[in-house]
Amino acid sequence: MSATELGWLWRPKWFLITRFLAVLGVMAALIVSYTIFDIRSIAYKPLISLAAVLLLSNLAYVGYYTSNLLKPSAKPKVLERRLTWFTTFQINADLVILTCMLHFAGGATNPFILFFFFHTILSSILLSMRMAYFEATVAVVLFSGMTLLEGLGIIAHYDLFCPGYHSTSLFIIGMIFAVSSALYLAVYMATSIMERLRGHQADLVLALEEQRRLEEEKSRFLDVVAHDLKSPIAAIETMVTSAIAVHGGNMTPEVRGIIERIPKRTQDLIHFIQDLLEFSRISKVEDAATTFRQLNFLPIVTTTVEMYMGNAIEKNIEVSVLSTPGIPAIMGNKDNLERMTANLLSNAIRYTGEGGSVTIRVSVENDDIVLTVADTGIGIPEHALPSIFNDFFRADNAKKFTSTGTGLGMSITKAIVEQHGGTISVKSHEGEGSIFTVHLPSYKAPQHR
Repeated sequence: MSATELGWLWRPKWFLITRFLAVLGVMAALIVSYTIFDIRSIAYKPLISLAAVLLLSNLAYVGYYTSNLLKPSAKPKVLERRLTWFTTFQINADLVILTCMLHFAGGATNPFILFFFFHTILSSILLSMRMAYFEATVAVVLFSGMTLLEGLGIIAHYDLFCPGYHSTSLFIIGMIFAVSSALYLAVYMATSIMERLRGHQADLVLALEEQRRLEEEKSRFLDVVAHDLKSPIAAIETMVTSAIAVHGGNMTPEVRGIIERIPKRTQDLIHFIQDLLEFSRISKVEDAATTFRQLNFLPIVTTTVEMYMGNAIEKNIEVSVLSTPGIPAIMGNKDNLERMTANLLSNAIRYTGEGGSVTIRVSVENDDIVLTVADTGIGIPEHALPSIFNDFFRADNAKKFTSTGTGLGMSITKAIVEQHGGTISVKSHEGEGSIFTVHLPSYKAPQHR
């Protein structure tokens, strides 16, 4: 069961925390009223006892919350039902304690009657609309009962402000009406806002599900198209190559030159199809994660460099590999890590002119393996940097430098990096080369005790 599926389960945690703060607040208020304002008319001992009850009850709530509500074996519906009753009980118990505290600290004349609104709004956030109105009714009944009983002299009244006001009809009726109407209005406004928020949240969930569905459809479409195109194009290349080998001597130079360009173009198209297949495969993050295993990252880099040394030699490009000692292991997918390194290296060689240089560095920084690929090539225009990792994107100067390229290489690279829990960044200026930096978390072996 994921944290997202149980997101609603964590909402009352801050309520439990703030209740501890409420105990401190009550004790601080009592100390200030006694020592600074010299108020002697309220009942301090019962108030201290109620603060202790609030503290003990919250400790019990925390114990129940951690031992019963967070059991991973329980079904979501069962947990939600438990949570609803747990929250309802807390709010009702708090309302009773709050009413008792107000009674011993001045009754309806105490400005802390505003805390009734806190619990009412809280119930509107955590509970259903029906339960929110129920909690507002509980608050109204408790407040009205306290005000009436004190006003009629049935229970004692502890003067805080305005002695004698508590027993006047105008005060009793006015306070009950004002507080009751304000509580119900607060519930109406809070539940209306929450209903809109929940509606927007539901719309957002549907939109995300639709986006996920469309991404899956796109991935499947690319997969099918790429597979269907690859075989006939490869067959065309084979047939043209065979025709040149058998009949090339009988062709005029012009005809042979045209036909010899066909395999080159088909190779470019096959590379594009391979990128589409790779893009489709890499996008399936869950599939790749199941093939993660402990790997040594440095040999992956050196092997990839050896594969592309021929390309570098053809362009007289100097390739250097630097490494700090003690490169740790990594948990990852070997094929994908090789593809990531190959994309960075092949791009560096492709977009670096004759006689340039490419430097690959592997180091460690804050337990991360850091791969840096720096070149002296054409660089990336500043306006293109934010889009360099987008699907099918190629900078304008890259298109002018070479017509080949799918614009998927950096997108695939970024997907692989993120698949391994890493980050990738680029620094570049047009005409001054580029530096791509990859941070990958190293593997930490479990500690055995």
